[in-house]
Amino acid sequence: MREILCADLNVQLFAKTIWDTELKNAIDDFQPEIIFLPIHPLTIETQFQLPESCHVVFVGKKNEEIENAFKQRNRHICNYLEDEQWIWDNANLTAEGFINYFYAHEKQSIYNKKFIITGYGRVGKRLAFALHHLGAEVIISVRSEHQLFEAKSYGYQIETFKQVMERQQDKNAYLINTIPFRWLAHEEASYFNKIYDLASNPGCLLHSEESAPANYVHSTSLPGLYFPQDAGYLIARAVQTQLALLEGEK
Repeated sequence: MREILCADLNVQLFAKTIWDTELKNAIDDFQPEIIFLPIHPLTIETQFQLPESCHVVFVGKKNEEIENAFKQRNRHICNYLEDEQWIWDNANLTAEGFINYFYAHEKQSIYNKKFIITGYGRVGKRLAFALHHLGAEVIISVRSEHQLFEAKSYGYQIETFKQVMERQQDKNAYLINTIPFRWLAHEEASYFNKIYDLASNPGCLLHSEESAPANYVHSTSLPGLYFPQDAGYLIARAVQTQLALLEGEK
């Protein structure tokens, strides 16, 4: 990502996950016009305050303290994770990353395996498409009737959440969760061969503070794990798009 942006901007990288005095002083010395923050919010150890030179900040996941600091000064906040093209392209990388993860850890073929996907958003749709075309049996499970019958129209099997728990206790199905909501009880994990939770923290377990079931894996950030160059390119392109839009507003 840095190499792409360097073609148009003077870029300085600060490899930090904590907003502390050291990072604040380094940014004050650099006096940037644009600041790009990582996907996961920084841990704030000292007051979040940016130099007057900075008028645009790119953020990943929302951080109320950072957003409030910018709103008070009427500066631009751009959430690159809300860029529609980035969302779909990242969903493609996530689906391909899951396939890599499955091959590496299960040492098995996807062909003829049963996968239940909870959630039918962008990641769920791209996963269903990829697994189906590799010969897997794909079952979509969501609460939304609209999404259930949308999935059925594409040739996937469909089941409600209740049906999944009633019918899949043969323990031969792999569950892939894409819903960023706690809904799965620990004892229900035993209904499945393995659970791959692709949702952001805290994942789908109802009591995530407890030790996770042995067959549960929280597999996040798959694009960065398997395709760091491609993942960086997608974010850089989203940043360039947002900057072009801001330039057009002037």
